Amino acid sequence: MSLTIKLALRLILVAILALGIALCFVALETTRAIENDIASTQARVSYQLERMHRGGNGSPVDNLLLSGTIDIVLVMTPGTCVTFTRDDAAAGGKRYCAGWNSFGQISPDWFRRGIARVLGPFDAVEGDVPIFGAPSYRLRTFYDPVAAATRFWQQARIVAGLASGLAAAIALLSTMAVAHALRPVASIVAGLEALKDGALDTRLARSGTREFDQIARAADELAERLERSLDDRRALMKRLFAVEEEERRNLARDLHDEFGQCLTATGALAASITGQAAGALPEIVRDAETISRIQRRMMETLRNAFSRLRPPDLEEMGLKSSLAALVRDWNTTLSGRTRIRLEADDGLDEMPRDIAIAIYRIVQEGLTNVARHARASNVVVTVERAVEAKDAGIEVRIVDDGVGFAAGSRNASGEGSGLIGMRERVSALGGWLTLEGGGCGARVVAGIPDPAPLAGLSR
Repeated sequence: MSLTIKLALRLILVAILALGIALCFVALETTRAIENDIASTQARVSYQLERMHRGGNGSPVDNLLLSGTIDIVLVMTPGTCVTFTRDDAAAGGKRYCAGWNSFGQISPDWFRRGIARVLGPFDAVEGDVPIFGAPSYRLRTFYDPVAAATRFWQQARIVAGLASGLAAAIALLSTMAVAHALRPVASIVAGLEALKDGALDTRLARSGTREFDQIARAADELAERLERSLDDRRALMKRLFAVEEEERRNLARDLHDEFGQCLTATGALAASITGQAAGALPEIVRDAETISRIQRRMMETLRNAFSRLRPPDLEEMGLKSSLAALVRDWNTTLSGRTRIRLEADDGLDEMPRDIAIAIYRIVQEGLTNVARHARASNVVVTVERAVEAKDAGIEVRIVDDGVGFAAGSRNASGEGSGLIGMRERVSALGGWLTLEGGGCGARVVAGIPDPAPLAGLSR
């Protein structure tokens, strides 16, 4: 739910709460007004009774209630009722009610029942009306329940209508004002989404609102720091990979110079022992042949280590030929269980050395993952120039028809060290790496930006 809708709903809730408070205030004021009407009616009717019995000349007059009803009703407040009790039968049990048509349309039954349960009947006022020279009256004044409910109903309708209109207008205008005030949020969110996607050169626009401008300024400063950190990290990773390649070359040279010569000498010595002991010492011959087999196995392991540590003939043969040799070696190693095909553009040999090494290592690690985990029948390795302007550079794709990223360490959610190394190597060059795949194959795509246009690069 958007912030604008949440604020609008809260404004509506506040308006409903204000309406409830207003209705409570109306009920309180109407209750006080009714109580005042009861008291004032009691006083006016008492005075009118005394005045009627005096007849204007000080002499008491009997039985005026029968002929002076209108005089009594005229002094009563609308909605009130009075009853008279007196010892003589002529005046006993009289009841008069003032009309309450001025209150408007009668209230509904459900409203009257609700008012009766909440407020109950209003307390009546009783008192004696002393009459000089005649028996006193017992006067009781109360409010008609239907008139009270109708009075509440009309007041509540007026207040509810006015409050509802004002609440709706306030909610609408407030929502429009809030929506206008929150317009910069969309640009801020778009800028943050761009930063999340890696566009660290994005800068947020200023809206003129201090709080939003503070957010934009903080986000811009964070983006600048991230950009500087990323540049430093890329430079460090490039240096680390360069040192790693140098160490690999040194290790390969040491292995070749030391272990290679030792293994060669071991093989020659085993052959010499075999020749000297032939026919005379068969046990020695068998031991020498065992040493020869171990020596050949170790030489094969050493050659494989050479190919992993140092790209074979990368500097002499070029990248495309080195990749072709790598694919041939894997096809031989896999013995037809998996067929690997290379599709590479011409002109790859003109690339800078660091990019060429990165491409070779990516393909090498990708094929290692395929051989270990994919159980694929066919693999296609593609190295070509990206045609889209935004992806200008070299694109490497390794696509297989195996089990995808659902088996072993080949999964996109928990990347193994090989995939992490590929991602770090590509990131050090300012590129990107994507992994796709389910149960019907995997697709590893790496994009490496080209620092300078490569001349003569074609299929």
